[in-house]
Amino acid sequence: MVVVLVGFMGAGKTTVGHIMAERLGLPFVDSDVLIEQRQGREIREIFRTEGEPYFRQLEHETVVGLVRGSDAVIALGGGAVEDPRSRAVLRNARVVYLRVGYDEALARVKSDEFRPMLRRPDLDEVYKRRVLVYEDLSVLTIDTDGRRPDAVALEVLAQLTRLHERPPVNRVAASLATEDTDGCLRELDRLAPRIGLAEVRLDLMRTFDISKLVANSPVPLILTCRPEREHGGFKGHDSERMRILRSAHDHGCAYIDVEAELLDLVAGWGGGSPTQVIASQHWFDRMPPDLLGMYRDLRDRCAVVKLVGTARSVADVLPVLELLRDASTPVIGMAMGGPGTCTRILAPTFRQAVLSYGAATSAAAPAPGQITVDEMTDRYALHLVTPATKVYVHVTRPDDALSAQQQAEPGAELHVPLRAENPAALRARLSETLPFTIV
Repeated sequence: MVVVLVGFMGAGKTTVGHIMAERLGLPFVDSDVLIEQRQGREIREIFRTEGEPYFRQLEHETVVGLVRGSDAVIALGGGAVEDPRSRAVLRNARVVYLRVGYDEALARVKSDEFRPMLRRPDLDEVYKRRVLVYEDLSVLTIDTDGRRPDAVALEVLAQLTRLHERPPVNRVAASLATEDTDGCLRELDRLAPRIGLAEVRLDLMRTFDISKLVANSPVPLILTCRPEREHGGFKGHDSERMRILRSAHDHGCAYIDVEAELLDLVAGWGGGSPTQVIASQHWFDRMPPDLLGMYRDLRDRCAVVKLVGTARSVADVLPVLELLRDASTPVIGMAMGGPGTCTRILAPTFRQAVLSYGAATSAAAPAPGQITVDEMTDRYALHLVTPATKVYVHVTRPDDALSAQQQAEPGAELHVPLRAENPAALRARLSETLPFTIV
């Protein structure tokens, strides 16, 4: 467990963090103290001699190491969330916001000469700006005004326990490309009992009203607008396409899906919107062998990395499965084409997999190898599948998978067929790749 405490100075992150760490039997790490230890000098000295940008770079590198490191309770400096790269990393962490009022914060720290921030004339504006980011990043918000640190720590621990007791999230996502907004909303209403979220392909719609879609959808939405060069339907200039995606972002959809090459254009989109960015890359003619390396290049620049290649043989699915297995942050990985169907079925069994796409109907499948939402839920019960599900990949006798799945308890077992010309060789490779039972 990695728990990250954020909040304005004076929120009590260090004191509360120590109490929580002791209760959990975990180490406590204060990012500011760690930076001072590594640099051999105080933060105020770093600010004075090197300037704030230099310190923020040190802070970002420290945040990345801590969030991706060993289990711990971590207290971050109040400004760590202002770096967009750090925010991307923190979106994949268990972040708790300790909320303190501005006046109470100043009362708690006004005599602390080691806080360079106290000398800023715009401190009240800094507070207002950061509060929006704390609220956006956190899975829990706990008020600290007028409360003892031990009471705050106990509430955080109790709330975290309740978070763990929540039912698993349905990671079946419908991919939709309807004529217009009303048709899309009707389809979403029909599919809502089976799916956890939906991707809407704005580039394939004749007309759309983003505000109406976001406000009336029964499930969280991923909005995307693919250009023709990415096998999409949008024929205009990229500047117009980005305006469409900016509108989707500002209207507060769950995610916008943007090509990785355009990530720099969306890096400054903030404004308190809850929308997160999926950075995607597609290969329509091949499967790159090093998806994991490409993922690592992108993971700190967005909330979710999406990598999709084309499988022309069963061997081509292995890079996707390795990506899903080894990703340390939220990821979407799939293989298009008939041999790649298994990646869509197996995806929800991996801890960091955000979703698996299904077509609304068999006639509407926008990607080769995609199965329908009905198949995903009725045949494989993927809406109930989690990383705790026991998985059997049927290689020797793939036809047995369907009958075994029909007899299995939904969500408890998943039986996946995988056909190959040389089953023995495939079994050997899969045994090295997958943490599943290969039969």
